[in-house]
Amino acid sequence: MATAGASVVLSVIPAISLTNDASTQDAQKAPYAQVTSAACKKIGTIRIVKKQTQTCKSIGKKLVWVASRKPITTTTTQPQITQPPTMPTGGADQQACKLREARSNKYQPWNVGFPRGDMYGTQMLPTSGKANVQLLAIEFPDAAGTSAELAAAEKEIAEFNKWFDFTSNGALSFNWQFPKQWLKMSKPTTQYNLKKGDRATVIPMAQEVVSLADPFVDYTDSDFVFVLFPRSTKLGASDLGMANWRVESNEGPVKNLFGGAEFFYDRGFDLWSFWIHEWGHPMGLPGHTPRSSISIMDNQNGSSVVLNVWDTFFSGWMGGDELYCMPFEEKSKEITLIPLERLQRGPRGVIVPISATNALVIESHRAEGWGKRMLDANYGRQSGNSATASYGVSVYWIDTTTDTNRYVGTNGFMDSDLGEKWGDHVVPAGISRPFDLLLEGDTVSYKGITVYFARTGLYDTVRITK
Repeated sequence: MATAGASVVLSVIPAISLTNDASTQDAQKAPYAQVTSAACKKIGTIRIVKKQTQTCKSIGKKLVWVASRKPITTTTTQPQITQPPTMPTGGADQQACKLREARSNKYQPWNVGFPRGDMYGTQMLPTSGKANVQLLAIEFPDAAGTSAELAAAEKEIAEFNKWFDFTSNGALSFNWQFPKQWLKMSKPTTQYNLKKGDRATVIPMAQEVVSLADPFVDYTDSDFVFVLFPRSTKLGASDLGMANWRVESNEGPVKNLFGGAEFFYDRGFDLWSFWIHEWGHPMGLPGHTPRSSISIMDNQNGSSVVLNVWDTFFSGWMGGDELYCMPFEEKSKEITLIPLERLQRGPRGVIVPISATNALVIESHRAEGWGKRMLDANYGRQSGNSATASYGVSVYWIDTTTDTNRYVGTNGFMDSDLGEKWGDHVVPAGISRPFDLLLEGDTVSYKGITVYFARTGLYDTVRITK
């Protein structure tokens, strides 16, 4: 027994029984408690002895003074929390970034600059409101569909809807009609002799598809018909497709129809991103520029299937909190960007107008979300490139006096980089970057504008000077 005033250290084991006067917190601190034999009278009373705070507590059946040592802790480094970026002040009205349509050579029908439209004055698909679309499951005598494929199609619809809901800022949604059954064509696939872009073979086949489904769907005010073919189908062409052509239904004309088969199935490509790409053209997006495989209107099977900043702006889907339009008179600006692949609102792009027909565009990318395949080299090879990248900043110019001739040196249906183009990436001289992306520390210049990739992390920060 210790004498009065002396202290001893009690060893506490997990099976210790504390009275109801001791709290759970006291029990957790008990292994470090220093207990004196000096009795106290009232629980909770506090005293200070030699700069040490002691509290009257119940230990066992006695009230004694207890001084608690600080528990031994292991120091861990917590991840730094990065605050989401916000749009800096000083941006110009978006009207200043609307480059005007000014093509001299027109290799494709859709305008490169504002206003959105085509050379024929055709009514474009809507960018807002609710569009009417049909998904038709079409099989053949030599290629039968399965119930599993019908169920999987609903997931394609869900991803299609999710993509448009986020990308359009909720402006555009869809009224789907999907008779969840297979409708059988009259002939085996080979007897249709389908050739891509050939009206003589496309129109009759598209007409049969539409007529076959007429008893099951209402084509009134149809904006688009998507066709689901079985995985066993061998079309002999990359797709059955028409944009702003025409076949007839009981409720009126059907002008847009697309369906892909073995070209997509054999390579593991998604149908929903193909549907979005083909929707984008008659909505007025020329696409296929700038070439990079990280924008859905460049390559619907690309490693990233986001809509790039220029196409999103051209569609009227970028709010003032997402796009920084740099004023002509502003000489420098530092801005932090959210990657396009991430489902997050905030600053997502910069447009630097140079003239009424020329501008520089800056955006951030990440191998996540809709860009998760940026790290998949095998997928990249199947989709036409062999690059991989985890992050980067994309800088590209737009020139609305030009157009993209994507078929130079090809058979007329394969993309080429040899011809004239209305946009292209700016990369460091003499350096090859995956997907033409800038890495942290890179600097590029275009027509007196310098872009420096200053910092990366959860977000990317660029510094623009003129």
